[in-house]
Amino acid sequence: MAQRACITSHVQHFSETKDVLSLVRALTLIVRQGRTIELMYGGYCSLFHPPSQVAPCGEEVRTSILDHRDEFLHPAVLTREQLIRVYGGEFKVCSLPADFACARLHNICRMGDGLIIGEYGEDSRIAYVTSEGCSINEHYRAVAYVRHIHAVARYGDAEKFLVATGDGAKVLDLWVKTGGELRFVKRLRRYLAGFTAVARVKGEYYFGSDFSGRPNFIETLQGDKYFFPAKAYKLFVTGFFVFHDRYIASVNNELTVSGGRKTLSIFDVVERRFILCDYLHSGSR
Repeated sequence: MAQRACITSHVQHFSETKDVLSLVRALTLIVRQGRTIELMYGGYCSLFHPPSQVAPCGEEVRTSILDHRDEFLHPAVLTREQLIRVYGGEFKVCSLPADFACARLHNICRMGDGLIIGEYGEDSRIAYVTSEGCSINEHYRAVAYVRHIHAVARYGDAEKFLVATGDGAKVLDLWVKTGGELRFVKRLRRYLAGFTAVARVKGEYYFGSDFSGRPNFIETLQGDKYFFPAKAYKLFVTGFFVFHDRYIASVNNELTVSGGRKTLSIFDVVERRFILCDYLHSGSR
C-alpha cells in the first residue's frame, strides 16, 4: 500500500505542478513494480468502459442494506493483535509468527476446523490456524512481484480456496487444503486479477478490483465486468457484503493522499445493475 500511495502522490504532484521529475519517478516505480500492463489497461478502460448508470430501486431494499452502514465503516485490516482478540477464543491465533503483519478482512477464510489467513504485508505468507497450532506456507515469497495477499475465499463445497495477490503480480490462484497442509493447485488468472474482495452469490463468484485512480469494476469468474458508477469508478474495492443472496454492497476507498473518500455501491446480481452509489459517511443514509 505504501508504494502504491507513493506512485499516486507522484502523479498527483505532477498534475498539480507539472513537475516532470514527479512523473518520471511515478513511471519508474510502475516499471520497477511490473505494473505497466495494469497502467495500460486502466487507460483502455477509461476510453471504452464509462461508469455505469444507477437504476432506481425499492426503498425497502435500500433501507434494509443501509441499516448495516456501521459494518461498512469498520476497519478493512486487522493487525496480529486484533486477529488474536477476534479469533483467539476459537483458534490458536497467538501461534502466528511474531512478525506477521496484518490481514485484510477478505484474507480470512474459515474452512473445516481451521482458519486460513492471508498476510497483507511485504513478502506475504498464508497461515493455517487450528485450535491446536499454526502452520505457515511461504509459496508467494518465491513468486516475482507478489507483495501482498489481497483476498482468500472458499471455493466450491470441497476444501478448495482462491487466493488473489498484488501489487505487481495481480494473479488469482486455486489452492486446496489436504489435512493440515495447504497446497497450490493451479493459476486461474495470470494478469489483472489482484481482487480485494470476493463474494459467492447464487452460486456464482464475484470479485472486486483494486485499481487506485483508475476504473474499477465487479467481475465474475467467467470474465463479465460491471464497472462502478461515477462516484466509485476510480476508487478501489475494500469490502463486499452480501444481502438476501442477491445484492452485493461494495465499499470502495480512495487513497488518503488523494482525499480518502469512501463510497457504498449496491449491485443487483439478478438484474446485473447497480441500484445505489453514494459517498459513505458515519450515520448517513
